[in-house]
Amino acid sequence: MFLKSISLFVFILFVSFGYAESLEQINPKTKTEIAPAEMVLVPKGPFYIGSSEKDIDWIVETFFAESRDWYLDETPSQALYLNQFFIDKYEVTVGKYQKFLEETRRTKPKYLDNPKYNSPNHPIIGVTWQDAADYCSWLGKRLPTEAEWEKAARGDDGRRYPWGNNIGIKKANVRGTKDSFRYSSPVGNFPEGQSPYGVMDMAGNAFEWTQDWYKPLPGNESENDLYSQRLKVIKGGSWKANMDLARSALRGKQFPHQSADHVGFRCVKGTDKIASLN
Repeated sequence: MFLKSISLFVFILFVSFGYAESLEQINPKTKTEIAPAEMVLVPKGPFYIGSSEKDIDWIVETFFAESRDWYLDETPSQALYLNQFFIDKYEVTVGKYQKFLEETRRTKPKYLDNPKYNSPNHPIIGVTWQDAADYCSWLGKRLPTEAEWEKAARGDDGRRYPWGNNIGIKKANVRGTKDSFRYSSPVGNFPEGQSPYGVMDMAGNAFEWTQDWYKPLPGNESENDLYSQRLKVIKGGSWKANMDLARSALRGKQFPHQSADHVGFRCVKGTDKIASLN
């Protein structure tokens, strides 16, 4: 009788835990996660990375591109699964980066004294990849992988821009004056351009450093002499780029030791191991 009681107890525990787990899978909202200050939760699950042949047809036609080859590094479009992570809602600002400089006494980045870019609430630019990585580490965070960045920008439906599939010239700070800014703009200034998760400025304002080297996406067989561990992927377009380069699937690249007046960054806080493509 005693053994039967123990067996029944174990069976009930097994069923209960299994039921609880299935509930979490059916309704992930039963387990809520509180995001750190000024960060946004990107939930676990699949999403689409890259561009399809149909997307490339649209790009070539819309932007009068001379060659489809320019976009082959975005192929093939495919579904990837990521665990949940937190990402900064805004690009790291000049004001926040200055606090980092004061506490670490490191050399200030290029352009910090330039009034075109140094308003406290504008994105910090002129930072190298290592500068960006060190800042994130200082806060107990890290740079996003390319896959994490892209999911945070476009959600899980493969949209071309954070807001959808159509060009939105006034939804991002890109090249030209239709958005009212000649150079960088205050972060979060384009709420209509936010991503499905509420992340701001994922298109325009400043390109953003990622963890990953510029290598082919899984399944990509195109020839590209630039694929290597020499260039880092940057994402999102900037104030000096057109809407073509502000697409979420666009794969910009930059030498990690270089800095530019249109490249900044944001950080992530992962709940699991880094989900890098390379």
